[in-house]
Amino acid sequence: MTRRRVLKTAGASTVVALAGCSAGSDGGGDGESQGGQSLDPVRERAEVTVDEIQEGGTLRFGLGAGIDSFDPSYSTSAPAGNVHGLIYESLITQDAAGTVYPWLAKTWERMDVQEVEDGAYEPYMVSAETDDEGNLVADDQIIIRNPDAGEVLTVNEAPDAVEDGTYGIQYRAELHEGVTFHNGEEMTAEHVARSYEVLENSSISAQTFDSFLYAEAVDDYTVDIYGQEPDAEADSQLPTTVYPMEHIEEYPNTGADPRNDLTPIGTGPFEFESYEAEQRAEFSTFDDYWLDDLGLDALDWWDGPDGFPTSPVVDEVTVSIVTDDATRAAALNNNEIDLTYGLTSDTYSEYRSAEDYRLSVTNAGAYNFLQYPVTQSPWDDERIRRGVNQLIPRAQIAENIYNGYRNPAYTPLPELAADEGSADYKTLVEELRPQTEQDTEAATELLAEAVDDLGVETPIEATIETNTSDDRVREAELIAQVMSNTEFFNIGVETFEFTTFVQRILGPEYHQQGHIVLIGLSGTFNPGSFYDAVNSIDNFGQCCNFQRVDTPDLDEIATEARFSVEAVEDPQFRGEQYDQVWRGLIEQAPNSYTVFGTNVSSLSTDYVGHNTYTFSSGILPYGLHDPTDQQVAYLDRE
Repeated sequence: MTRRRVLKTAGASTVVALAGCSAGSDGGGDGESQGGQSLDPVRERAEVTVDEIQEGGTLRFGLGAGIDSFDPSYSTSAPAGNVHGLIYESLITQDAAGTVYPWLAKTWERMDVQEVEDGAYEPYMVSAETDDEGNLVADDQIIIRNPDAGEVLTVNEAPDAVEDGTYGIQYRAELHEGVTFHNGEEMTAEHVARSYEVLENSSISAQTFDSFLYAEAVDDYTVDIYGQEPDAEADSQLPTTVYPMEHIEEYPNTGADPRNDLTPIGTGPFEFESYEAEQRAEFSTFDDYWLDDLGLDALDWWDGPDGFPTSPVVDEVTVSIVTDDATRAAALNNNEIDLTYGLTSDTYSEYRSAEDYRLSVTNAGAYNFLQYPVTQSPWDDERIRRGVNQLIPRAQIAENIYNGYRNPAYTPLPELAADEGSADYKTLVEELRPQTEQDTEAATELLAEAVDDLGVETPIEATIETNTSDDRVREAELIAQVMSNTEFFNIGVETFEFTTFVQRILGPEYHQQGHIVLIGLSGTFNPGSFYDAVNSIDNFGQCCNFQRVDTPDLDEIATEARFSVEAVEDPQFRGEQYDQVWRGLIEQAPNSYTVFGTNVSSLSTDYVGHNTYTFSSGILPYGLHDPTDQQVAYLDRE
């Protein structure tokens, strides 16, 4: 086993989310890739003239899924991210193309990167107990496990390692002074360093403690953040949501949530006002928002027009939870909401041609995928999975179900993350397409061989489970029909409300039930997010490994593509490593990637200037205000 398989962390990094309906450079802020091409994925970007902006009003946003938690540390839902983005902020932000900009940090700089020798953390490890399944466990957050020695490195021992110079990468953040939380606390380096405590043993701990090692306040407004190993994704993955001390010290391990009588508190431009369970959440402008006080010139990278707003210009935001697509569309048509996303694609032509409505379309960092019950027979044979992979009518799904608003996924990597995730993306697609394009003859040959060798009775019966999004259900039904049209399968479809579905598939015993999952992943700008989330065994039971997928041979290659000095310093090497990973995933086929996402917002023309973000978790906050893209939208109600 490789070092990273032996000294393994609590889980795979990169904050991803389940898309129910839902990287970076060194902060140069030029919005261009290393190849120089524009990466802006927004189609027909709406522009706003500063002197025409109108202030005030209440924006009404229709959300197509419930809010699983108001605390980003306890949420795995991309839809809920739209609420988080109003309240909370981080040290950095990213534009629609993925370029990293300092945000709560005045500056964000890599200070050091170094190799970490095998066994480097072992002198700091402590003995740990095991659970009934033989896994090492501890009361404190485990950062690294050494199962052979029965030892772990927890958050308690990490400071000693850093003090001795044992770490892989170091970043330093110089904070803006005068940033206040909604409860009046001033943000300091201590808030940043201790915010990682909120993540300990949280719902997304596995997405943090794969890379993060330790954070310490250097002085009141300077914080150093360390990663366990050299990390090519550290620039955007090491920073975390910054919380006030009230939250860090007084909130229990359920997170900030009004359902627990706990008020969400951040530094964001909106304050939480009220929540009516599963129906409505309300937010109002934060009067002491830091960027209003400091001005845009406090952002060293700002080069926009004079008079550009320092914060969203609407006074209030109301988020209405309307899970049924048709009901949400009716609410938009009846002027009950101003903006929504994720409606069924057969409504898009109506909004595109209507005088009082428009569409805002953005290429998304997301895909839909099938995940097979890989631990259960006959799905533990890769020939069965590869056979199904070649039955999937990707082009038909993209064109007929999503009306051309999505693209067939012939690779496991969306083009949005290809700049650092492939040495030559076009060539990769050409190479893998013959193995992923619908080919019934090739699929039949594979399946017949596997069924004969395994002695499996046919038809193989299984159920595709998915959430109750109309397009997603139609996709599941088409795949089930295509599979059942062969002699090998008899496939049904069962649907669940999104929040219920997520709770179901994250259950520890779900992988033993033999069902096939169809769901969407909203990743990040980093290629690792599209590998780790659905393939790393360390994400089992979190987003988004439901079936106990384990691909250790590919883990080793993916580790070198991210956690090495060469990957940090040489993008070509990184891309070549990842190309091996994508080829291996198609060969082993624990998941089938069906279509790449496109985020489509449907909105009233009363809401002027809205552009849709790359990831569905940021559609609402990005559209309201984002200086990185000189993005602002306002209400113009006659």
